[in-house]
Amino acid sequence: METKDQKKHRKKNSGPKAEKKKKRHLQDLQLGDKDAGKRNRKVFAVQSAVRMFSFFFFLMNRTQDLKTKKCHMPVVDRTPLEPPPIVAVVMGPPKLERKLTEIRSPVTIVSGKKRRLAIIECGCDINMMVDLAKAADLVLMLIDASFGFEMETFEFLNIFQVHGFPKIMGVLTRLDSFKHNKQLKKTKKRLKHRFWTEVSRVGR
Repeated sequence: METKDQKKHRKKNSGPKAEKKKKRHLQDLQLGDKDAGKRNRKVFAVQSAVRMFSFFFFLMNRTQDLKTKKCHMPVVDRTPLEPPPIVAVVMGPPKLERKLTEIRSPVTIVSGKKRRLAIIECGCDINMMVDLAKAADLVLMLIDASFGFEMETFEFLNIFQVHGFPKIMGVLTRLDSFKHNKQLKKTKKRLKHRFWTEVSRVGR
């Protein structure tokens, strides 16, 4: 198959556009810039005033949108007028005698103008221990001095390790069962040392 030669582009040698190009070329030669005729002078020129102003307003709106996004909206302060009560959990052995036999709800004590204490008794149920270990601010661990530590006490201390470690305070009960002060001091010292050992081990 024979291929036909395409018609080559012919530059205009006459007409108003050709005369303008010749004038520009002569001016560039006079100024000493030989490659000026090869560059397009209208590349960065304004093609349309309407497009230029619309693009300008687009940039202005975009900068304003970015500024407004940086400005944070005012957050409504939803903190209550009275702060929530401090949750104190009382945990003791099952054999410990209590004056309040039936506790159906937390006992709230007003300790100041803007301070309340909610005392909750923790039973020997492991589900109750897990729930109260998450919400407790202070734990009062009642330890029977005549018997010593029980399994429930160690279980409650181990649950703290997973569900946060609140402030804990050990309280020795039934100290009146000791007749001699020497035996009482030895028991106090032994139980205190064991209690601090367990607390420091769990708190790590």
